[in-house]
Amino acid sequence: MKKFILFLLLTIPFLASAQSTVNPDTVCYQSTGSTYTVTNEPNNTYTWSVVSPGVLVSGQGTNSITVNWNGANPGLIPNAVSVFPTNQFGCVGPTVNINVFVLNIVPTVVPLDMCFNEPCMTLTGTPSGGTWSGTGVSGNIFCSSVSGVGTFNPVYTYQLAGCTFTATGVIDVHPLPTISPITHN
Repeated sequence: MKKFILFLLLTIPFLASAQSTVNPDTVCYQSTGSTYTVTNEPNNTYTWSVVSPGVLVSGQGTNSITVNWNGANPGLIPNAVSVFPTNQFGCVGPTVNINVFVLNIVPTVVPLDMCFNEPCMTLTGTPSGGTWSGTGVSGNIFCSSVSGVGTFNPVYTYQLAGCTFTATGVIDVHPLPTISPITHN
């Protein structure tokens, strides 16, 4: 009975601390350096498992690991990270898991084709709510009178859940035709 009570006392703080992260954890597509941690209990070692294509980079045996998800496809990876403790007596605690959702958003932008000095045009990107930057861009408006003639590549940046996604647009601004003055014979 003493061993059972000691086992419970050593594992209950571990179980309580392991549930502090939102499940599933969201990571950015192509991300590296995600850290997973449980409360460090004295004299415990921790055995971690990471579902492929996640790669455990460092921390095996400790209460904190680093994982690279840069090989993972977007979507949910059930039980992606798991860990169990072993105390100094060799008693093994229960395994806790966390799901990982690899977030990838591919923004799209509408190309523009216009003549120099046409009225300024609204830039369109999806999903809505992103920001624009680049030559001739102010907010979500592009003005050829500011950019001049040529091909321009404004960048649309969309952020969600700490992840940043970008798309590059194409705007072609054509010169106005020229004409000579009217002459009389």
